[in-house]
Amino acid sequence: MRAKADHLPLSAKLHNHIGPNDFVDCFSVELGKNASQASIDELARGFATTPPKWAQFLLVLRNILVQPFGLRTEFDGDQSQKGECKPGELINFFRIYHRDKNEILMGDDDTHLDYRVSVYRSPNRPDKLYAATWVHRNNWIGHSYLFLVKPFHKMIVRSMVTRGARAMD
Repeated sequence: MRAKADHLPLSAKLHNHIGPNDFVDCFSVELGKNASQASIDELARGFATTPPKWAQFLLVLRNILVQPFGLRTEFDGDQSQKGECKPGELINFFRIYHRDKNEILMGDDDTHLDYRVSVYRSPNRPDKLYAATWVHRNNWIGHSYLFLVKPFHKMIVRSMVTRGARAMD
């Protein structure tokens, strides 16, 4: 089971954010038997808490490099509890903005860009998990930042989707 590039179904709430010139990508993975039975909350936690070690190193490096530009480098840590995720809580460093039985939207707004990550399971395909990222760049720093991190972003998200699904089975 390996995540692949895909299109987020139109029924996902993340589509409400997408505007002209915004960056959007999506990866999906076929879920195993156990993961197919998991709640959207468990799937979101599995996705958000399984970055590979090399990605954790890149995040530390990112924080060192962006600090002079005034970008956010401190995060409050995981505040979500077991059970249902609630808007305002954090899963890892992702703030939850929306939750329903099929989708959790999490992300953050900063001076340089706003982003949301959708962890989505279609009611028509409970055996398939989608993770989509939406980014709205607020200024030239946001454009430059996304240009620099995009190749790493794609590798990290693909890995997190794959690892999260495997961890559930």
